[in-house]
Amino acid sequence: CGKPSPSADCWRRSDEGSALEPALPGNPTCGRAAESVGGTQYRLPAMAKSKKRRPQRRRSGQRQTSPETELLDALRAGVDSTEPGQLLAVVGLLLSTSYDGDEAAAAVEDMIQALAGVGRTETSAAVLAIATLTGDAELRRRVRRELADRGQVLPRWLVELDRTEPLDRAVEISTVYRDADELLIGVTVPGGHPLTAVVLVDNELGAFAADGYVLQSPLEAVVPLLLEDADPDVRVRDIPTADARARIEAAIHELDLGPGAGGYERWAESRPLVAWMLSLLPEGGNGDVLRDLSDDELDEISERFLRSPFGPAWSGHALRPLVDEVILAGSANGIGDPLVWSPENVRKLLDPRLWVLDSRTPSLDRAP
Repeated sequence: CGKPSPSADCWRRSDEGSALEPALPGNPTCGRAAESVGGTQYRLPAMAKSKKRRPQRRRSGQRQTSPETELLDALRAGVDSTEPGQLLAVVGLLLSTSYDGDEAAAAVEDMIQALAGVGRTETSAAVLAIATLTGDAELRRRVRRELADRGQVLPRWLVELDRTEPLDRAVEISTVYRDADELLIGVTVPGGHPLTAVVLVDNELGAFAADGYVLQSPLEAVVPLLLEDADPDVRVRDIPTADARARIEAAIHELDLGPGAGGYERWAESRPLVAWMLSLLPEGGNGDVLRDLSDDELDEISERFLRSPFGPAWSGHALRPLVDEVILAGSANGIGDPLVWSPENVRKLLDPRLWVLDSRTPSLDRAP
């Protein structure tokens, strides 16, 4: 709703005694401090990184808050907030607990039934948000009918959440080495509330989604803040939104095939919200940025090097296999360009303990 409104669809703004605290993850590509980003990402207090508090002793006779009470308080704070981020963050966290596996749909249905059975306004808000974020139109219609019978008043932005509009712009932030790309997409929730998703794609390990989070800030405001104090080699370019969707979806798929959720719990909490935002973007984009060079193409690169002023010293019969091996190792760098080497990849090439070269290669001790 943006501002307090007397409309029956919109909750008045309450005092912000939120059970959720803002915490911003850092920006691995640009090296930005997390707190420098202008948007707010809400997480449960146990996950917050931006504020460190000394544990307080529980006073004698003071009851310990149950997880159920903390959840209800968090949902209530989200409903009372004039911004959608807080409630959507809690709902995303709930969805993340049942996001994977063949029984995901059944788990979501069980969650909806459990929340609906409580009968409180904040749980009804969570049910409607869950039904919308899952993208199940029939489920959402059923939930809306059930909630209408209760006569509960929900925020207007939530009632109209299915009308969220995607931006027609997506941004890629990377470096000349392309070892990692940050992909940014944005949507506008009814009422003029902007959300920006940032997904870090690690190209060194098969272009998988290594991190992701959602900010309550417009995309055009997030980009310059991510670039403050950035490395001079950082590059920014607009990409088609359909390509951004295809690349992020492919990166999430690679995450599921490889590392999985282990060690990526923070990203897993934001993943349902990011997936919903992706579903609003156009389909049919190009999601493959990694180069897969053929043997002939690799041989051509080796020949070009040997014809260069630096090549004659390596053109002997004993050293040519080593040249081919280094070119092959370079094809695994970044997006697969063996002519682009980051300092880290050069370090791995020169460190015998980290060699990716075939130990059977002749003249391996001459590796550059």
